[in-house]
Amino acid sequence: MGFRHRFEFGLAWRTIALGAALWLFLIALNTPDLRAGRIVAFVIALIALGSLWSYIRRTNFIVSRFVESVRFEDYSQRFSDPSGGGFDVLGETLDRALKSLQERHRQENAETRFLSAVVDDAPSALLTIDGEGRIELLNKAARQLFARLPLSRIEDLEPLGPELVAAAQLPPGSRNITRLTLEGAPQKAIFASAQVARLDNPVTVLSILPVQSELGALEVAAQVDLVRVLTHEIMNSLTPVTSLARSGADLVAAAKDAASLAEARAATETVARRAEGILHFVQSYREFAQTPDVHRRTFKARSWGEELLQLALANTGERSIDARLEVEPETLNLTADPELLAQAVLNLLRNAVRVTAEVASPIVVLSISRNRHGQFLVEVRDNGPGIPADKREDIFLPFYTTHKGGSGVGLSFARQVALAHGGSIAALDAVEGGARLQLVV
Repeated sequence: MGFRHRFEFGLAWRTIALGAALWLFLIALNTPDLRAGRIVAFVIALIALGSLWSYIRRTNFIVSRFVESVRFEDYSQRFSDPSGGGFDVLGETLDRALKSLQERHRQENAETRFLSAVVDDAPSALLTIDGEGRIELLNKAARQLFARLPLSRIEDLEPLGPELVAAAQLPPGSRNITRLTLEGAPQKAIFASAQVARLDNPVTVLSILPVQSELGALEVAAQVDLVRVLTHEIMNSLTPVTSLARSGADLVAAAKDAASLAEARAATETVARRAEGILHFVQSYREFAQTPDVHRRTFKARSWGEELLQLALANTGERSIDARLEVEPETLNLTADPELLAQAVLNLLRNAVRVTAEVASPIVVLSISRNRHGQFLVEVRDNGPGIPADKREDIFLPFYTTHKGGSGVGLSFARQVALAHGGSIAALDAVEGGARLQLVV
């Protein structure tokens, strides 16, 4: 405002001076015998016009220099005007504006350098494909991964295998595990794609993270766990079968009367039952190895949970169990495969009923809600003995069980259902003092 008033004042008196000089010049022109006055009035008018022109030109020069400095990002210019007339205020205003722009430019450059460093040091290989099929490697991981294969167009991906070429042509937002061939060896990699705008042109960003070694280690660990459980179960079944088969053979060889033959027959029948048990175990394993198909639909959580609690308590006899259903909010609707999820949760509820058999006042709670990410949480809690921390991963292994007579399939199946829904399952501590099995779907 100070600049505005002082500038207007300076412009006004110069304009008035110019008008007065022109008025005097006109009077001199119309008055005879004033040739000298005409000359003097004309000179005064020229001086007033020059002063006004210089005043306006200086303003335009200062502003244009400011604009040019911003255009070329030259923030070293300063516009303080020692001549007065209000331009010192304009100069200070422009100086403050340039300092503000300089600081903002410095912050943006620092943020740009940070983001560039994050992209360049990202563990995943990042590359872009523009609308014309041109490829650009964005970071060190990409340059190292494709060091021996120059990539410039999407056709150059063909030596890496057809799976990667097909994955690169999937719509943005795709994510899967694909296979690529590096130096003649196939490798698995996590592939993801996204679309961003670059100078108003859509560009597809591809992320490729080779995980062959990590997956190999996980597969070996899973195989070790599976073999450990299978050998334990099979040995438990085969040991008595072998013993009884030998005993039966000895009894048959030494049989002299009907009583001996009856003992041999009983031993043989026991062997047959144990063999049937082993066959059932193998059939269960085959069924477990089949991934369930998920058919999602929306249904009411409360009525679904009430039905599951009734089924879980159907065979408890005279036992008094404090069974609770918690649904938050009351009108919550679940979106999942109701049959698959019901089968998994029913296994968890029956486990909770079983582990509270020795508890004086057993409590079983089925809780259904949503987390802050919009996922559905289905929890089964009890006040039983709980699950030791060192067993909370093993309990989800196929056929692993600590319960005499248990199959070890229920929790493994629950994990399969959770993973098939794109979720997870975890064993935690319950507020009631026992175990809390949490399904996220």
